[in-house]
Amino acid sequence: MPPVKAFNSDVEVLYDVPRIEEKLIIRALTNLGIKPKLTTVKDTPLVFNEGAPRICIVRPMSMYRAAYSAAVREASGSFTINSSDTIINCGDKVLTLSKLASAGLRIPKSIVALTIQSAEEACKLIGLPLVDKPPIGGWGRLVSLVSDETTYRSLLEHREMMTSQQLKTHIIQEYIKTPGRDVRVIVLDNEVLGAMYRYKQENEWRSNVALGAKAVGFKPDDELREICIKAANAVKGVFVSVDVLESDGYFLNEVNGVPEFKAFIEATKRNVAADLANYIVKVLKR
Repeated sequence: MPPVKAFNSDVEVLYDVPRIEEKLIIRALTNLGIKPKLTTVKDTPLVFNEGAPRICIVRPMSMYRAAYSAAVREASGSFTINSSDTIINCGDKVLTLSKLASAGLRIPKSIVALTIQSAEEACKLIGLPLVDKPPIGGWGRLVSLVSDETTYRSLLEHREMMTSQQLKTHIIQEYIKTPGRDVRVIVLDNEVLGAMYRYKQENEWRSNVALGAKAVGFKPDDELREICIKAANAVKGVFVSVDVLESDGYFLNEVNGVPEFKAFIEATKRNVAADLANYIVKVLKR
């Protein structure tokens, strides 16, 4: 693709910590002749209704930093990837499940409990083993597999000591027995860029790469492609990753509004940053 230097002032990358993903995005844009504006949201105040680039790539690690950064830029007319609504709906797992269920997509049996008492009742409804997780958080943190009522009571008491109502809120789900792995798919502009298995480590039930899971790329089938595109549309996401569980078919588990893709590139050999940069050029030419 020829250089597009005319667009040099039209793209911004917002971030708090420059991870490998942000560096790859910046490099991919530069390779297309675009020199993006780089904004570190920890250091730079964001002003409402000031001139802003046409496209803002929203990459802060913190969900609230990402959502608030996107919201300020949207107020100035920027097209944000992803929007503040998408980031909030993906960053809060209760909202994610609500959007997926409203779209008629298959999710694990799930109950939301706002107190210890309702969580204990939810345990009876779901049955053991169950998965308990708060609405916010990533990399498998505070996600618990519960096999007995005594352990669950201790977990509930510990979470009740936390100051945030979100961390006191429980998403209680049936435990989906998988073949020792889960699936991550990346969707960009209604196109599936690829898929990878995440094989859990020995003595670990979670399949997060951050917890040592092994990532292996594979070719997704048509059903997986279809449900992941529908999941992206359910949260109105332009660029998202979708986490899927396998057990007698597919269960949608989570959608990520600021997707990490270092392990995905290594597993699938797909240049995700270049795909994103090419999509941005396409939008700029509209």
